[in-house]
Amino acid sequence: MNIRKVLPHELGEAAALSDFVFRQPDQQSMGRLFPYLFDPGISQSYGAFTEEGKIVAFMGLVPEVIRVGSARLCVFGLGSVCTHPDYRGQNLASKLLEECMEHAKRSGASLVFVSGDRSLYMRSGCQYFGHVHSAALNHSAARSLQAGIADGWTVRNMEPEDIFAVTELFASAQVGYEQGPAQLLALLGASPIPDIYRLNPQALVAIKGGRVQAFALAAVHSADIQSTTASEEPSRAVEWAGDIQGCALLFAEIYNRFPSKHMILPIPWQQEELLRLLQASGAEVTDGRNSGTVWIADASSLLNQCSSLLPDSWGSIFRTNVSLDQERSYTITKGDRELQLDDSGLLSLLFDPKSPHKPMAPEDFKTIPLPYLSGLHFV
Repeated sequence: MNIRKVLPHELGEAAALSDFVFRQPDQQSMGRLFPYLFDPGISQSYGAFTEEGKIVAFMGLVPEVIRVGSARLCVFGLGSVCTHPDYRGQNLASKLLEECMEHAKRSGASLVFVSGDRSLYMRSGCQYFGHVHSAALNHSAARSLQAGIADGWTVRNMEPEDIFAVTELFASAQVGYEQGPAQLLALLGASPIPDIYRLNPQALVAIKGGRVQAFALAAVHSADIQSTTASEEPSRAVEWAGDIQGCALLFAEIYNRFPSKHMILPIPWQQEELLRLLQASGAEVTDGRNSGTVWIADASSLLNQCSSLLPDSWGSIFRTNVSLDQERSYTITKGDRELQLDDSGLLSLLFDPKSPHKPMAPEDFKTIPLPYLSGLHFV
């Protein structure tokens, strides 16, 4: 079996394999849902090929840049992992994962975000990470939001001519993926999350003072849905940007236009204002982790790319250790106290506001926020 990069002319065959493994007849092709994996171009992904050149296993990689204030994190998204049933049991996925991890290191990436938590990933060092609240918006909460916010706002469907305004809303956010209008249009057109849940995408904008000030995308049921069983399934917020009150109003409007038992909104911990609005409206809120898992491709790259977010004293108390067998560990020294961390501990300290290791961080250290990973950029 030949393990190598997938060539541009082979991406269509890779999409067909992914469709065979993951898709049902009523669902769209993976090739359409994930254009940055399967459209022609310089592929970052890997496959397992027979001697005859047939692809029988695939692992998709998409390079991204996540903006956190002044920092830029070079990361990969990893997903669409599949093996043809006739070729399972040959350890192909493990071999592909090894190649993808080496690719990430060579590329200078700091992190690889994985859209799953299979034992395959956890055995290879992937970790749960971050902190995300989950708010359940119901009819009463939606009414409360509309009553408290609606003055001065106009809500309508997003139009193609809104693309520059919406792109600017995303670009103005403190935390998010770097993207231009063409990439945003492609992702909005693909919208994989609604299709995964067999729902429909719905994008709205909120206008105040004569300009677009908020955007929201959700996965919703059809307006004319008659099935009681289907309507019991929640609708889901996918992505939003701009004025927080405007975003909350948009989700309330979407919920009322496309009713379901409730709408799930995954709120990253740093979006405190949106969380307060939803709690005040009566939405039920629970706590959890960010979506999927993450692997540290290179700890030095991670700390360098985060350097503008770390206190000046970080370098004097933090040390990276690499053993003879290449196992990584980290030491934090604070006064006469010393703390040893593994990758899981470092990820907790950097990205989890509830990390038990925070007392050992410098006094002026602030938890680094990340976007929710199962939005428009889900792989």
